[in-house]
Amino acid sequence: MLYSFKSAIFEFINLLEFLIFIDALLSWFIRDRYNNPIIRVIETIINPIKEPFYRLQFKLFPNTPVDFSPMLAIFFLEILKTLLFY
Repeated sequence: MLYSFKSAIFEFINLLEFLIFIDALLSWFIRDRYNNPIIRVIETIINPIKEPFYRLQFKLFPNTPVDFSPMLAIFFLEILKTLLFY
């Protein structure tokens, strides 16, 4: 029972990482992001994770032209997986 719960949490974190990666890739190709229902669903899922890193980045480095929040969010999720499962 505990193994299946841990496995489900692990896979959920992997899914979040995948969705963050897909969102970052699609941001390069799809300009009209607000009218696309697939991207809106993805952003609804990942924005609670990505938003704190976005605010932190622009508080520390306000003139950064590149958004590093997806990379920081994935890094955070990897650390979380390491702490929880290893």
